[in-house]
Amino acid sequence: MECMYSLLNIENGLKGMLCFVGGGGKTSSMFQLSHELSKMGKKVLVTTTTAIYYPKKKQFDNIIVSDKEDIGLFEDINFSSITVLGSSISSEGKLMGINPKFLDTVFLEGLFDFILIEGDGSKRRSVKAPAEHEPVIPSYTTKLIGLVGMDCIGKSVSEENVHRLKHFCSILECSEGDIIDQEMIGRLIMHKQGLFKASPVQAEKYLILNKVDGENERKLAIDIARQLLRNGFKLEGIVMSSFKNATFQNAIKEVI
Repeated sequence: MECMYSLLNIENGLKGMLCFVGGGGKTSSMFQLSHELSKMGKKVLVTTTTAIYYPKKKQFDNIIVSDKEDIGLFEDINFSSITVLGSSISSEGKLMGINPKFLDTVFLEGLFDFILIEGDGSKRRSVKAPAEHEPVIPSYTTKLIGLVGMDCIGKSVSEENVHRLKHFCSILECSEGDIIDQEMIGRLIMHKQGLFKASPVQAEKYLILNKVDGENERKLAIDIARQLLRNGFKLEGIVMSSFKNATFQNAIKEVI
């Protein structure tokens, strides 16, 4: 089985700040990658500029909850570890976000080998379109990773299935009640106000098509990859993932 870090072209000697946006598996992908990197001896920070659910104990080694923008918070962090950072805990039990400018500072200071950031929310929906204020991406992000859950295909365009329904319909010129198909998802990925909106110029863009749990989802994911390549949309990589089956695959290899 291929590892997520290799499919995201993470080189052993380089440090990076990766921001995850979209829907359908951002938090799971962040923690999967954080565990792979910590097993390689890396010092990893996992955080958010919005909010994430409080992680399970098995997902981290250290947790820091502080609204102080002070690099001294990280003095005693060891290598081969995962540190989770939030500014506070909400009444819903969520870890609240960190100022992206402070995360830029932490990255530039080289305090961690890798910083993994959730850059927007999706209310557990598998697909979303960003609102005007989203996503919140630190300026020095090295890789921007957009996610779509493949289980949205075949479902209706509705509040139940789509986060930011109004923006989704506006971007794709569709209506509530329409059926989501792979062509629609491809257009969302490529649109200037879509999945990769507000990408920093220097950031490499990667797509994760998640919940590829069976042959049908795999064929749909390959259709999307073909659409993106046919339209010349620049991505450094397209990953098909299934946390259910614990598999990660390079979709571009399936197309070429």
